Amino acid sequence: MGQLLIRNVDDADIARLKRLAARESKSLEQKLRELVAREAGREEDEFWELARLSREMTKGLNINIEAAIREGREERDHAILGDL
Repeated sequence: MGQLLIRNVDDADIARLKRLAARESKSLEQKLRELVAREAGREEDEFWELARLSREMTKGLNINIEAAIREGREERDHAILGDL
Protein backbone atom coordinates (compact mmCIF):
# COMPACT_ATOMS: atom_id res chain seq x y z
CA MET A 1 0.00 0.00 0.00
CA GLY A 2 1.10 3.53 -0.73
CA GLN A 3 1.31 6.51 1.56
CA LEU A 4 0.28 10.12 1.17
CA LEU A 5 1.74 13.17 2.83
CA ILE A 6 -0.38 16.30 2.56
CA ARG A 7 1.24 19.58 3.52
CA ASN A 8 -0.30 22.96 4.31
CA VAL A 9 -3.72 21.73 5.40
CA ASP A 10 -5.62 24.36 7.36
CA ASP A 11 -5.77 23.57 11.10
CA ALA A 12 -9.50 24.29 11.18
CA ASP A 13 -10.10 21.77 8.38
CA ILE A 14 -8.12 19.14 10.27
CA ALA A 15 -10.13 19.81 13.43
CA ARG A 16 -13.43 19.48 11.52
CA LEU A 17 -12.30 16.21 9.94
CA LYS A 18 -11.24 14.86 13.33
CA ARG A 19 -14.67 15.71 14.80
CA LEU A 20 -16.41 14.08 11.83
CA ALA A 21 -14.31 10.95 12.18
CA ALA A 22 -14.96 10.81 15.95
CA ARG A 23 -18.73 11.07 15.40
CA GLU A 24 -18.45 8.02 13.16
CA SER A 25 -16.24 6.22 15.73
CA LYS A 26 -13.31 6.22 13.30
CA SER A 27 -9.79 7.48 13.38
CA LEU A 28 -8.90 10.47 11.24
CA GLU A 29 -6.66 8.19 9.21
CA GLN A 30 -9.51 5.74 8.48
CA LYS A 31 -11.86 8.59 7.56
CA LEU A 32 -9.29 10.00 5.14
CA ARG A 33 -8.68 6.55 3.58
CA GLU A 34 -12.42 6.28 2.94
CA LEU A 35 -12.56 9.78 1.42
CA VAL A 36 -9.64 8.99 -0.89
CA ALA A 37 -11.15 5.66 -1.98
CA ARG A 38 -14.56 7.25 -2.67
CA GLU A 39 -13.07 10.08 -4.75
CA ALA A 40 -10.76 7.72 -6.64
CA GLY A 41 -13.71 5.58 -7.75
CA ARG A 42 -16.10 8.43 -8.55
CA GLU A 43 -15.14 8.90 -12.21
CA GLU A 44 -15.54 5.19 -12.91
CA ASP A 45 -18.91 5.16 -11.13
CA GLU A 46 -20.07 8.13 -13.22
CA PHE A 47 -19.01 6.33 -16.42
CA TRP A 48 -20.99 3.20 -15.55
CA GLU A 49 -24.04 5.27 -14.61
CA LEU A 50 -23.87 7.04 -17.99
CA ALA A 51 -23.53 3.67 -19.74
CA ARG A 52 -26.58 2.36 -17.85
CA LEU A 53 -28.63 5.43 -18.82
CA SER A 54 -27.54 5.11 -22.45
CA ARG A 55 -28.62 1.46 -22.56
CA GLU A 56 -31.92 2.37 -20.96
CA MET A 57 -32.58 5.20 -23.43
CA THR A 58 -31.78 3.08 -26.50
CA LYS A 59 -33.46 -0.12 -25.35
CA GLY A 60 -35.54 -1.58 -28.16
CA LEU A 61 -34.19 0.80 -30.80
CA ASN A 62 -32.77 -0.68 -33.97
CA ILE A 63 -29.76 1.55 -34.60
CA ASN A 64 -27.47 1.05 -37.59
CA ILE A 65 -24.22 1.99 -35.85
CA GLU A 66 -22.20 2.07 -39.09
CA ALA A 67 -24.65 4.53 -40.66
CA ALA A 68 -24.65 6.66 -37.50
CA ILE A 69 -20.84 6.81 -37.47
CA ARG A 70 -20.75 7.63 -41.18
CA GLU A 71 -23.32 10.41 -40.71
CA GLY A 72 -21.38 11.84 -37.77
CA ARG A 73 -18.18 11.87 -39.80
CA GLU A 74 -19.91 13.58 -42.70
CA GLU A 75 -21.32 16.26 -40.39
CA ARG A 76 -17.89 16.77 -38.81
CA ASP A 77 -16.17 17.02 -42.19
CA HIS A 78 -18.77 19.47 -43.49
CA ALA A 79 -18.36 21.63 -40.37
CA ILE A 80 -14.56 21.61 -40.74
CA LEU A 81 -14.26 21.89 -44.52
CA GLY A 82 -17.50 23.70 -45.33
CA ASP A 83 -18.35 24.05 -49.00
CA LEU A 84 -14.98 24.07 -50.71
